[in-house]
Amino acid sequence: MNRRKMLMLFLLTVMLLVTACGPGEKKSKTGGNVNENVAFPVETANDAPAVKDAFLKVAIVKDSPLVGLLNDALYSDGYDGILIDNFLGAGIFETDENFEVTDGGIATLTVDAPNKKVTIKIKDGMKWSDGQPLVADDIIYAYEIVGNKDYTGIRYTDDNEKIIGMKEYHEGKASSISGIKKVDNSTVEISFSEIGQGVYTIGNGLIGYALPKHYLKDIPIKDLETSDKVRQKIVTTGPYTIEKTVHGESLELKANPYFYKGKPKTEKVTVEIVNSQTIVSALKAGKYDIAYQIPTDLYKTFKDLDNLQILGRQELYYSYMGFKVGKFDKAKGMSVVDPNAKMSDIKLRQALAYGLDVEQMVKAFYHGLRERATTSIPPVFKKYYTKDIKGFPYNPEKAKQLLDEAGYKDVNGDGYREDKNGKPFEVRIASMAGGDIAEPLVQFYIQQWKEIGIKAVLTTGRLIEFNSFYEKVKADDPEIDVFFAAWGTGSDLNAMKLKGPRAPFNYPRFVSDENTKLMEDTANPKTLTDPNYKAEAYKRWLAYYIDQAVEVPLTYRYEVFPINKRVKNYNISYASQSQWAVHLIELTAAEPIKSTK
Repeated sequence: MNRRKMLMLFLLTVMLLVTACGPGEKKSKTGGNVNENVAFPVETANDAPAVKDAFLKVAIVKDSPLVGLLNDALYSDGYDGILIDNFLGAGIFETDENFEVTDGGIATLTVDAPNKKVTIKIKDGMKWSDGQPLVADDIIYAYEIVGNKDYTGIRYTDDNEKIIGMKEYHEGKASSISGIKKVDNSTVEISFSEIGQGVYTIGNGLIGYALPKHYLKDIPIKDLETSDKVRQKIVTTGPYTIEKTVHGESLELKANPYFYKGKPKTEKVTVEIVNSQTIVSALKAGKYDIAYQIPTDLYKTFKDLDNLQILGRQELYYSYMGFKVGKFDKAKGMSVVDPNAKMSDIKLRQALAYGLDVEQMVKAFYHGLRERATTSIPPVFKKYYTKDIKGFPYNPEKAKQLLDEAGYKDVNGDGYREDKNGKPFEVRIASMAGGDIAEPLVQFYIQQWKEIGIKAVLTTGRLIEFNSFYEKVKADDPEIDVFFAAWGTGSDLNAMKLKGPRAPFNYPRFVSDENTKLMEDTANPKTLTDPNYKAEAYKRWLAYYIDQAVEVPLTYRYEVFPINKRVKNYNISYASQSQWAVHLIELTAAEPIKSTK
């Protein structure tokens, strides 16, 4: 799991399972979950002999077509990320349970902290899926694409400019990146202007994947996103490659004989996009072996199916409520705060946060399968999660007090507060469609705010389809005041990537000198010499950022994988990341087992 990137983002509504630990059961058997009341098996319990020629059947639960942009540097949709992370991609580094680089991957990483350099060394015999050798130029090419002025993706951030010469290259002032040196055909040296502990978690501007230069070099970078070479006819280091696609609907995958861990044990995989209304009946009928992204509200309908086993772990995820306080200035390439934005008043934002009873929401809508979030670092990050920050526990009286202090008062006695000038006031909410609880959940928010005197209405008058939702949020649609979304944190806790002034993902568009200073300190070179510095720096930043209430964490969740009982050798533990990859999966029956219930 060296590549659980920040983009699992996109708020995929995964089903979570919470159960109690059995008597005397050790946490190590359940993947080291942080919450003592939560325990999942993390490995399939199937000792039957494997059968030959069976193929794996995978469902991705999505109520809209798959985007299908299957390239590490270019994708932005979390569902595409599922395919890349599990089947079609393989980072050049492996990481341990702390998400720090080990020597187990395609390449090794050596850090020279005093000289602010790293050396990446490709192991002997590494190949692309077309049989061509993976070479130093392929590693460098990833930096050249992401840093290019014509790059159309979303992964260029302030962090990249820690690499010497990257800024000049990005601005078109240089034809190469001066800080990246090809030592030999298998070795790359990268020099940084500053370096911190984040380099060990594939941060600090480091890129964790290579791109096949021999295959892509003739495509103009501005045209890469529309090329079949990143959508259908891909070349990869991952366990599988694409044999056939039906755009937006399905893929047929075949085993990559050159995969660096060995050819996958199952030769063929089919992947289908399945809507949330039919996935449970399909699992019951034995149509699929693995289902990704099942909505939480479906748990009660499949939890007792006797043909399934449920694996789970705490996810690198939090859901949140975002307030629009500015816009992204494309000319400047950064977010700019609007002091006149409707949600610019910190007391208003804090009041709305205190006005939501998240504990009640968790119990009412998630069957106890989530927990209230307090910061943007989930508890699974044992080194950096802190209990000292309490977030915004439900306190309607405090919410009302803050609104009074900010000048939002009910002038005409209709139960709703007017704005500071005594004019009608309403908050426009953007929330995604999908699943049975989407509508009642947003109505819960509206009712909660009504109780503190705030009128809330849905932007567009209805819930918004997943892809359209993010287009509106990214475009800073003026009809959106508040939006409800989620982030996958990724394994590199780099705040600047998501919340920095130049981060495209800074959807609230909040910027302040203090925020930038505190975020930068989490990557301070001191983090390389003082084992406690990074954790303390994160605590200082979070204490400030959470208090600003521009992005209010709501829930943490547990990721689960409904697995058909014919599946063997699937392990999802963070502590055994080299073992849970799909290349080890075997099947013990010719077809998925059907439920008898």
